[in-house]
Amino acid sequence: MVNVSDMLILDQIYYEEKKPYGIIKGIIEKFDERYKPSTGMIYPSLRRLQRENYIIKMESGYKITDKGKEYFNKNFDEYTRFSINYVQNHSFFKTLRKEMKDLFNELVKANSEYIKENQESIIADIENLKKRIVMENGEYNRD
Repeated sequence: MVNVSDMLILDQIYYEEKKPYGIIKGIIEKFDERYKPSTGMIYPSLRRLQRENYIIKMESGYKITDKGKEYFNKNFDEYTRFSINYVQNHSFFKTLRKEMKDLFNELVKANSEYIKENQESIIADIENLKKRIVMENGEYNRD
């Protein structure tokens, strides 16, 4: 599965070098302010991309390498599907993120005995939901 953070960055520097602020600004513009990446997402991705030799750091910003362009082009279709899906279903994903965060917070606040007794069934329920989504959605977007 493609790393979306990496693809977002490579997309931004495919034709021109950019500094981290310019990359973030470009991503925000691409998603019409529906998605705002944090520096906590950008900087680890930049370091990973450098280690993989997909980008190099220049004085003027980050530049994609031929290896980075090859990776981007190879994964472009999957990245495009993600981008379209995110934009078309933005309000759903926003609500889902809130609900998942609320669920996590409730579990953190829960009695430790409850967690011990129910952790396997909670994980099983989440895994079953994931399997159901994959089965109903098909394997079209999986490698």
